[in-house]
Order: sequence, then C-alpha cells, then structure tokens
Amino acid sequence: MCVSKKPTIFNSHIHHTGSIKFVIPFLCLILLYSIGTPNWVNAQTTPRLNSLFPAGAQVGKSVEVKIESSDLEGAHTLIVEGEPGIKGILNPGGGEVDETHKPVFESNCGQCHELRSPSNRSMTATQWENVVKRMVTEKGADINEDDQTKIIDYLKSAAKASGGMTVELDIAPDAQIGVREIRIVGRNGTSTAWPFEVSDVPDIVETESNNNSESATSIELPIIINGVINPGGDEDYYAFQGTEGDRCVFNVKAYRYNNISQQYFNPTISLYDINGIELARSNGFFSLDPLIDYTLPEDGVYFIRIRDLLYRGNPDSVYRLTSGVVPYNTYIYPTGGEIGTTTQTIIGGENLPETKWDVDLPNDHPPGIKLVRTPFGIFPFIANEYTEDIELISDNRTDTEDTVTSDENEGQARNAESEILFQSKCTACHELRSPNNRALTAEQWETTITRMSEKENADITPTDRDRIIAFVAEEVERMGQLIAKQIEASQHIETPGAISGRIAKPGETDYYKFTIAEGSRLGPWWVIHPFDNADEKGFDTVYPPEIEIDLKKEYTGKDGRIIKWYRTNSRGENVFSNVPEDDVTGYALTYFESERDQKYLLSLGSDDTIKIWVNDQLIFSKYVHRPLRRADDVIELPISKGRNKILFKITNGYGPWGFFADIGGYSIELFAENLNSPLSPSLTLLNAEGRVIRNNAGTGGRRNAVIDYSFARPGIYGLRVEDVAGNGGAGYVYHLDIRPTVPDFAISVTPDNPNIGRGGTVLMDVTLQRRVGFTEPILLSVENLPPGIKASQSAILSEGGNERGYVTLTADPDADLVHSVVQVVGTVTTSAGQKIRRAATPVEVYRIQNTDQTVRRKNVVVSVTESTPLIVTVEPNEVIVTPDGPVEITVKVNRKQGNRQNMNLTVVGLPFGVELERQTTVLQAGKSEATITLLPDIVSTGDNELRRNPFIGNNQTRPHTFVVNASVGNRRVASSPAIDLWIGIPSTSDEQTNIGGN
Repeated sequence: MCVSKKPTIFNSHIHHTGSIKFVIPFLCLILLYSIGTPNWVNAQTTPRLNSLFPAGAQVGKSVEVKIESSDLEGAHTLIVEGEPGIKGILNPGGGEVDETHKPVFESNCGQCHELRSPSNRSMTATQWENVVKRMVTEKGADINEDDQTKIIDYLKSAAKASGGMTVELDIAPDAQIGVREIRIVGRNGTSTAWPFEVSDVPDIVETESNNNSESATSIELPIIINGVINPGGDEDYYAFQGTEGDRCVFNVKAYRYNNISQQYFNPTISLYDINGIELARSNGFFSLDPLIDYTLPEDGVYFIRIRDLLYRGNPDSVYRLTSGVVPYNTYIYPTGGEIGTTTQTIIGGENLPETKWDVDLPNDHPPGIKLVRTPFGIFPFIANEYTEDIELISDNRTDTEDTVTSDENEGQARNAESEILFQSKCTACHELRSPNNRALTAEQWETTITRMSEKENADITPTDRDRIIAFVAEEVERMGQLIAKQIEASQHIETPGAISGRIAKPGETDYYKFTIAEGSRLGPWWVIHPFDNADEKGFDTVYPPEIEIDLKKEYTGKDGRIIKWYRTNSRGENVFSNVPEDDVTGYALTYFESERDQKYLLSLGSDDTIKIWVNDQLIFSKYVHRPLRRADDVIELPISKGRNKILFKITNGYGPWGFFADIGGYSIELFAENLNSPLSPSLTLLNAEGRVIRNNAGTGGRRNAVIDYSFARPGIYGLRVEDVAGNGGAGYVYHLDIRPTVPDFAISVTPDNPNIGRGGTVLMDVTLQRRVGFTEPILLSVENLPPGIKASQSAILSEGGNERGYVTLTADPDADLVHSVVQVVGTVTTSAGQKIRRAATPVEVYRIQNTDQTVRRKNVVVSVTESTPLIVTVEPNEVIVTPDGPVEITVKVNRKQGNRQNMNLTVVGLPFGVELERQTTVLQAGKSEATITLLPDIVSTGDNELRRNPFIGNNQTRPHTFVVNASVGNRRVASSPAIDLWIGIPSTSDEQTNIGGN
C-alpha cells in the first residue's frame, strides 16, 4: 500500500560494488562496445548462463535461484563475484524424490489444478511454497499448518528432483547492496556470467497463476517483484491498494540484466484502475526496459500488468519490477571534490526531494572514484587533486532551439532553396550530414562535397554542387559566429582543474572556456623537397638530409630537380607545398633550446609516413597512409640541455601532404557512465572563433569521452557538452576534467571465461582502447593462472597502427581440473624508463542479428576441462614473411574420440600487410595435416587508402603472434604454441639502413 506521500528511500541503481582506484590521469575504462571481435570468439561452444530466477533478493534473506543454462553438464561449483556477504550452495538438479509426505499431498491437493504434479511445472521450490500458502490464505484451502509443512517439503523435493539446476543463496544482513555476478563451473568449464542484484527493499517471487485481474497477486508497496514471462502469451497481474496523490513508480529491469534478452523479450507494462481503464503504459524507458511514473488520482485498488510486447515468453524472460513511491535516476551533485576538503553535495532524483550530504575527502585519500554510501543509495564520487568547480547555469547553458532561432542580424539568414537542396541530396550520406556536427572548414566541406558529387551514385549536378557548397559555407560561418559568442559568455575552467555539470533539460548544450597560457608548437622550419618516393621506397631510402645538414648546399631531387633548404613558418598542408604532390619525400629541420634535460609529449599528425630524429637518434618511425589531422600520434620527445636538432621526414603517396608537431598536451575527460549518469555525452573542443577542433561522442561507444590534444597557440579555447540524443534532466550529471597529458593506455580482453581442455589451447584477444605518450610495445601477461597452464609471450606492437595482441593459454596433458580468477595485464616501459601497468577490462562477447555485441564483466575465470577433442600444432613455430614470395606453414591435427569429419582451418592475428592465400583451408575427413600459405600484401600505387607495404619502415623488436583455429562442429580449438611472425626484408636487399648526419 502506498501509505505515505513521502518517497521510500532505497538503492535501485548500483553498478559499482567496491572501491575503484583511478590513476593519473583519471583513466577512462573504455569499454568496449566498439571492439571489433573476430568470429572465432563467437563460434566457441561455451557453458552459458541463460538466466537466473529470481535475479535478485533482499539483504538478510535466503533465496533459491533457478538456473537456465546450456553446456553445463556436470556442474559442481558456484562462483559469486563482487562484494562479500553471499554464501551459496549449488544443486545440480535431478536425484531422488523424498515421498514421505506424498500421501498428505495427494489427499489434500490432488484435485487442485494449481498443485498438480510438480514434474509438469517449471516453478522453483520457493514458488511451490508460495502457491501452497496462497491456496490457504486466498482460496480458503482447509489445510492445517502441520500438513502445509509436509506438503511444502514434498513439493520442494519433487521440484528439485524433476527440475533443473538451482542454487541456494544466503544473503547476510550486512551485505552491501549492489550487483554481483554468478558463474557455474561444470564439466565443460566456467560459464558466462549473469548479474544478481542485492537490494534493501522487500521483494517477492511471482506465483502463478496470475494471468488476469481476477487472479492478480496482491502486493503491498514498496516492493520488488521477481517474475518470469512463460510461453503461451503469459501475462502477470499484480493488485495494490493506492492512495490519492501518491506518485508511484513501476520500474522494470530485464534488458539491463541480460542484453541478449532483446531477441525474445520486450517487456511492456500497463497501469489499470479498478474498472480496467488503462491509466498509463510503457514499452521502454531505459532502452527496452519500461518505466511508469504516475500520480494516483484517487484511493482504491489498482493493477499493474507486465507481458511481452509480442506475446512471447520463455524461461529466460526474467524481470524484476520495482513498485512504489520510489526514486529513479538518482544522482549526487556536484560529482567530484578536491582531496583534503569537504564537499557539500545535493542528493536528488526523480521522485526524490533534494537532500544535502557532505562528502569528506581526507588528505590521504587517493585520486579516483569514492563510493559514497547514503540512505538514498550508493553514489560514485570523483576525488581530484586539482581545483573543482560547479557549473554556473546562467553563464554557459543554451538550448538547441535558442541556437536555431537566433537573431537574423547574427547571420541567421540562409538560402531556403539551397537548404532544401542540401537536405534532399546530402543528409542520407554519412559524410555529408549536418555541417554543424563536423570539424571541417568551409574549404574542407567544398572538397568533400565535390568529391561526393563525382561518385557514380551521386544525384548532384554541377549547379546543385555549387549551391550546396555555398549553403554549407554560410552555415559554417553562421554557426561559428554563434558558438564564438557562446564561448565568450561561458564559464571559465581553471587549467588544470575540473568542473561538475549537468544537462538539465532536453536539448540543452553546455559551453565552457579555458585558457592555454603558452602555445607549444615546434618551428620555424627549414625544409627541403621533393625527393623521390616511387614505389613507396622513399621511406627507407637514405637521402642527404639524413647524412648531412648544409643549409646552403643544393641537391638533386625528384626527376632531376635542383632543390635546396628554405625557411618557413607554415605548418600542416602548407609546410612543404600548397599544392598536392604524388610520390614525394620531404625533410623539415628545426632547433629547440632547453635549460635542462627533460621529456615532452609531442603531438603529431602526418600525411603520410613520418620519421623523427632528435640529435641524430631516431625516436619515431611510422609507415602509414592517412589524411592530415592533429594528434594522431602522441609520443615522448627527449630533449637535452642546450640546443637540440630535430629532423622530420615525411613521405607522401597521393594528393596533399604535410605534418603537425605540437609540444605538450592536455587530456580532456568527461565522465558520465562512471557516475551512473544516463547522459550519452558528446564532447567537442573548439577554438575561440567557434570552429570545431576535435569531437568525441563517447569513448569506444561508451558514455564517457576523452580528447587528447596539443595546443599550438596560447589563448582561449572552448568546450561543448551535450547529449547525443538530445535528452536531459536533473540526473544527467557529468564530471569534466582538464589536465596535462601523461603517458597512459587502456586495454580490454575477451573471452572472460576461457575453458582449456587438457593438452589444448585457447586464444585470448587483447584490444588496445587508448595509447598516448609512447611507442614502445605493450607486453602482455596473465597472472594467477592455475597450475599446469602456460601463457604465451605476446605484445601489442605499435608498427602499422597495430591495436591488438593475442595470448594463448595452453594446458598440460595432466593439468588439474581446476579454475582460477586471473588478470590479464599490459606493461610498457617508456623510453624515459617509466613503467606503466594496466589490467585489461574483461569483456563478454555475444552475437545478435549477426552483429557482435559486448558487455563488461567483473573478472576473467580460467578453467581446465577434460581433454580437448583435438590438438592443433603448427610447424614451424616462427616464420619470416618477405616480399620474395609465399611462406608455407604445416598444420597438424591430432584427432581424438574418433573424430573424422572435415575441419575448417582459419588464422587469427596476422598483422597488417600479410594475407592468406585462402581465407579458409579445409582439412579433409580422416586427414591430419594441411598446408596454409601466407602472402605479402603490397599495394604501392593508387589512392592513399589503398596503399600498404608492411616491409617499409619496419622496426620490429618483438614478433607478431598468430594462431591457427581448427573448427570441430561449432567448437574451435587454437593451435599451440602461438606462432611468431617477423616482417622481413628481401633476401637480395642492399638498401642502406644506417642513419647518419650532423
């Protein structure tokens, strides 16, 4: 019953259950929804938890949880990951029925349609107990207490014997509320994880049959209902006594527990009055999870109904329905505070009056996230070493509508016909969406539109093209003027420093400004060009500037041209030439004075390849084809006391060319998801004139954002924060942090439950999410492996823009059948001797509509299982690929258990520029050996995006690693050990490789 108009306070949105330490800078644990996952991950047959029912329980209670699973034969161990406070016992299912009290059941319940043989019902033992009690209390069944106990004991025994797997969880009264993850270990290894939520709100388990209002289950609010939508168009009704004026919330969690459920469960809820009139309905609020927020008009009985939108249902259609005068979208604001201070915050949310709350951050508190535990919930709060500020509403907020309808005197006038033309011809093209959202100048837009109009399928005439270009140029200018005014009037952020803000209403945009005191670009430059770059050979050809520096001397350049050094203050595409040049090489020289030895961060952009020497020592080399933009690479620049010679070498394949080089840099990080905020942020860096410099609409597809950037000039710069979908509200809070960039990286790993057969091998895919400030390889290791498991040596190399590393785990033939929580770790030692160590974020991969999806998990659990059905080896275990021709490897398969079917052999982990003669090699039935051919993949002509040559600019210090996968039905087994691959040079090569100079 809604007995009070005051909200009942409880925790309903807890995502972090323990202390999370940040590093400096605050490392965004970038997840990972954008990981490109290879097919082998999804093809493995692996034990899965399909659902838990119920998916949560109240503190201090014991609950029996039904497990729906696959490939979990021989289940023997329960794993609960997260905060302590839960003990559990696994019941694998099956066994004998204790029929001692069966006669009592038959004499009292044999004719009751709801209490017929439990072997025909899919309910848990707890649900059977609830049914018996309901028959007595609601239906008036004449069963005394002693017989009730005997009937319940019999039904529980029969349900466990005839039903599937269950676990009995005992939740301590002092257990921390929040989400744990459940895994089960069986004969085939460790299962995938499923969340289990511990709350401090009374909860019940749904009791069938409650398929209409007449048979609705009576509930008293506030309450959490654990239910499941069964097959056959199941509908669940609940009845409650409501009070006039109560603002009741009905919040379903289903999709948020299990993203895979979207394939078969789209919950919809409706609120009805006593007369059956529908008062409110929701088909989705938190993505697919519905929510109703409704103020009751009068005292009386109300009904809440939940079903699948398409009248589907299955045992995995599990939900938790929170009901009552309860809050949602709760928040703490401000979102961060300075260490050594006490921050006065406000806790609020929908259906929750704002309440003051002090957050103490003592001097010894580490930087990072502090979990603030309150009667209103647990809130992540950022502890910062730098000055913290709070958004001033009047200074920096603007609405989208206000921007669109600004005064015509501010440049609002536009050519309506040209706008219609742009909308009709261009908005469907991903390159030509609204110019307001792209970081292009009017000139860059002109180039882009011209190029798109020349495509075969473009329906744009030359006249249309010119009108569209004119319209876009006007839009760029108009928006720049409006944004510049917003930046000028916006709130100033101290640098380094941070600010707490929020998108308080839909369509709102927040602007800030900050000051860069000193520009840090290199220059002026002495340049010389063009030398030749025919067939991409310029990158490794040693031209005179690498041997001597004589600014007065003339040299013979490309096509016999006489060239010499000249001085320029230009940069970018104008540093060498203001016109495109194909197949050319150029050098740029500058000197840098320093009062001491020191390390800078150097922010680079190049079109195309780049080499850098400092005092005749090569510090950076990257063979790449790309357009010119700032901060594509951020590396360490070692500077000595006194005068330093810095030499750049740029080669170009096709079109415009040049480079950017800026010293120092800042990391601008916005946290939303880390704070449990619903904000999906777009973070944009602008100059004072309103031009977009860089945008990041969610790091890795997540609801955080980061921009690493070096500023060439001192002055005022702007930041724009908005929700990508235009949403907003009091709970759409964020924390914005600006600080000097330091070397750092982040990685993720999948699978999160590698199961290794004795003598077999599995492959772990480690993906780089962010790398800044170094070019050294990231060494990969696996810690806390079970005895008898060995990990291959591997690394994420920087050559060719590599962003992946592969680690194999191999089990000894006699390894113990055990499991262990492990940690995949990346370690790098920079050229300055700084050691950086980061743990990989575990990621589970699943597949929906032929598309890989990912979800972050708490741990990686490695298990050893019985012998694998086959063992795959490769000879040789080290290969060198050169331009001379193909390289063959021999794959040997030791088939076991009578396996004689065809197998598909595929390769995972080949570096850029190496390809397979055949993507899939078929090992015929009964055969045990096959040959796979590797080929060099060289394209040295054409547009830049087509060109590649792994043998140019190769400075490998560690090998690439790859493996061969052999598929057995829908299971794939990796080869062992991983094969080392080196990128070699032609056997007849006599090219110079030494670096000289003065």
